[in-house]
Amino acid sequence: MARAVEFLGRSFFSPGARGAFRAQSQPAGLSLDFNTQIIVGASENGWNCNDTNLPLDKRVMEFGSAEEAFAVLGNGDLADAIANAFSPSRDTRFSSGPQLVKALCVSANTKAAATLKSIKASNDIQVKAIVPGKKGNAIRLRISSSGKVVQIGDASNTSQSQPLVADELSIQYTGDASNAILDINNDRLVVTLSSPNDGSANLSAAFTEYETIGQLVDFINSRQGYTANVISRPDRKSNLLDHIETSENVNIGGSTRILTALLHEQSRFISGSGLAEVEIGSSIRKPLADMTSFAYLSGGDSTAPTPTHWIDAINMIYDKEVGGFFISLCTDLLTPTLHLADKLSFGNSPDGSNEKFGSSGVDVSKDISARLDDIKLVNSEFMALGMSPITTRRADRVSSKTYPGWMGGVIHNAIKASANLRETPTYKDLNIIDVPEQYNRGEINRIIQTGGVIITRKPNRGPWKFEFALTSYQKNNIILNQTSIVCTALGLVKDFREFLQDTFLGEVPVDQDAFGGALTDSDIRTAVTNRFRFTYVQQYGWLTRNIYTGESAFSENFTIRRDGDAIYFVFPDGKLVSPINFMFFLLNLDVVRGSSTGE
Repeated sequence: MARAVEFLGRSFFSPGARGAFRAQSQPAGLSLDFNTQIIVGASENGWNCNDTNLPLDKRVMEFGSAEEAFAVLGNGDLADAIANAFSPSRDTRFSSGPQLVKALCVSANTKAAATLKSIKASNDIQVKAIVPGKKGNAIRLRISSSGKVVQIGDASNTSQSQPLVADELSIQYTGDASNAILDINNDRLVVTLSSPNDGSANLSAAFTEYETIGQLVDFINSRQGYTANVISRPDRKSNLLDHIETSENVNIGGSTRILTALLHEQSRFISGSGLAEVEIGSSIRKPLADMTSFAYLSGGDSTAPTPTHWIDAINMIYDKEVGGFFISLCTDLLTPTLHLADKLSFGNSPDGSNEKFGSSGVDVSKDISARLDDIKLVNSEFMALGMSPITTRRADRVSSKTYPGWMGGVIHNAIKASANLRETPTYKDLNIIDVPEQYNRGEINRIIQTGGVIITRKPNRGPWKFEFALTSYQKNNIILNQTSIVCTALGLVKDFREFLQDTFLGEVPVDQDAFGGALTDSDIRTAVTNRFRFTYVQQYGWLTRNIYTGESAFSENFTIRRDGDAIYFVFPDGKLVSPINFMFFLLNLDVVRGSSTGE
């Protein structure tokens, strides 16, 4: 009996040379979440994030530009916040905002719709706006030229189709039956013969068996007494054919009948506009009939959100693990703000392992003392709370509006999401029009001591700026009080956690002398050291050496402890980077003194 020979954990019996190669692991880049901002807000247009019947990509809308968001949402708090997020600062380092915005609409919006006539009088077809909301009421539609020309538009413009080409195949019965009545329904194509004597028979072709026009034509031609030809493409779906009912008494005996898919072509052009879609369902597939004038969709509406809707949206972000490091609420309601603070506290803990940083606003209709009381109540090291009303451009980039403090929170997080996590929004030029509320030095000091984020102006009527980018945390801790430092610390935890999971979870370290071993305990130390040294210190600059004392950015003599399948890393020291917020100087000056003889 031949023995088994082991190589890389497998047994081999047959003689021969065998080999394998292993690619060295490549350094992983940073998560895209760090440049992604989640914005939760009300909008009169858009899919409701709390509608569980919708797919996730509708509940969480993704936009790469302000123009893209405006096309879907129009003006409104959510769209306006997105527009300002994509252009938060006049500083070129931060002017582009986040790479991606994930938008959650907390308003319950209804789609506009219109019921249109088909060429069969008793068969109505419904056309609905693609995007729910009031914008859909401006959508208009017209069919002309025997159904072959479609016009569709909204308040901005109208597009018109070229004459639609909908002919799919031709069919004819050539036998001796007195009648060959054609019927096409949702399931099949049927021809019923009357008194055939030449051996030809009734025809029945199920669309589940003959899915394409080519397959259907081949089947028809295989039957005695029938001929058919493909007109369009053989790979077109046969179940898209317009229906022909038995009651229409369409006789294909001795004459060729062209079968069309005009309703499909009408529907395709309508949906291709991005404005509306045809809901055919299980009804009879008859093309839309010509119309003497435009038909407008109606019934598009929106319901304002309640605090419960905000809370449900926040829960959905965590329940569905929506990616994005920054969350911004477009509200000054205290209830959802407190709920987000609680979710952030858990998510940023070892139990939650879903690191994020949030923003919201306080009610600017309250006096400053009441607003500061609200900030003290929130008391979160993971939230920035905007206090200043802001006048800025709306999503259409033409009109302007004054927004509550939450807009400052959106802009703050957008600046953070636009660049390296270590950057601070403090003193950055803001791309806004005005701040209607001014503060004296005493008020500014009170607000800073409480952790409010306010906007003031640079000297000589310069650009507007954030006075100090602070969290609402109420204890004195430089790391937890400043948004740039706490975000850097959170980002380091998130990245290192994901690095450990992606690199080592599920792997089995072996002795360094084991043949074919891919991982040893010493490899773990080397990989972790390199991650800190090359990624967190050199590449991204999150940790820094102390040039004043000579201390390194982190101690490479960290402890690794193994306990069976558990491994613990203990880092005794690390130096986070911090912004320069205070500068002091003292000049010892004197006047000119002395005398001269003139020589």
